[in-house]
Order: sequence, then structure tokens, then C-alpha cells
Amino acid sequence: MERFEGFVRKISQYLEGVGAIFFLIMFFSNLIDVIGAKFFRWPLPGALEIISFSQVIAISFAIPFGLFLGTHLKIEFLAEKFPFPIRKVLDVFVSFCCLILFLLLFIYGLKYATSLKISGEIGSVSKLPFYPFAYGLTLSTIPVILYYAIELIKNMRPKV
Repeated sequence: MERFEGFVRKISQYLEGVGAIFFLIMFFSNLIDVIGAKFFRWPLPGALEIISFSQVIAISFAIPFGLFLGTHLKIEFLAEKFPFPIRKVLDVFVSFCCLILFLLLFIYGLKYATSLKISGEIGSVSKLPFYPFAYGLTLSTIPVILYYAIELIKNMRPKV
């Protein structure tokens, strides 16, 4: 199980790196747009769309590794008050609900991305197609699904 968890963690780390690249794309698109508009009276065409599309990838690709680092908010103040067996059941329930949620996000994300591809939806100024970004968002749910599957299995094991 530890090897599989390490593999999922590596994938999540790689996705975070890709997300960081898209964060830089956002930054430089904004920088070029502002400098172009203020000094040369020529803003970057489609900058808002480029920034928006990049933001989708930057955020969604950072989520899986954030789970491994424990940087996402957890509301545990109430659960800490319960005895251990009840906390264990709550942990299993929460892991299961998160797993189902991200499975649904994956399934419907694929459907949505495919519909965007079929319709040929593109940005009005940048002419960038929407579907690669929707597929990217969907791709980012895979390590999250695996993370919650691992958590569910860990939470279902008896405490030794």
C-alpha cells in the first residue's frame, strides 16, 4: 500500500509542477498585457482568456499534492470530541463521501469536456479551444480519487 501511495504522491507532485508552470503563464500573460496596454497602447489580445484558462489548470493541478501535504482545511473540532470508535466511523464516512464526490466530478467532467470538444467551443478572442482545459481539470481528479481510496482503506483497517 505504501508503494502505491508513494506513486500517487509522485503523480500529484508532477501535476503540481505543471500547475506552477500555468501559474507562471498567468503571471506573464498579465504582465505582458499591462505593460503592452500602459506603454505601447497594445494590450495582449485574449489575455483575460489565457489567464482564466491557466487559472483552471494551476488551481486544479495543485489540489492533489495539497491533500498529501495536509494543506486543505479540515473541520475536526467537533470530531475530536467523540470517542475513538465514532471518530473512526466518521473518518470512513468522510473518506467515502469524498471518494464518491470526486468520482462523480471525474465522470461528469469527462462528459462536459467531450461535449466541449464536439461543439468546438473556443475563446472569443484567443481562439483557444475550451476542451483541453476541461480535460485537464478532469485529469486532476484522478490522483484525488486515488488519495481518497487510499484514505478509505487506511481508515477501514483496525487500529493496532
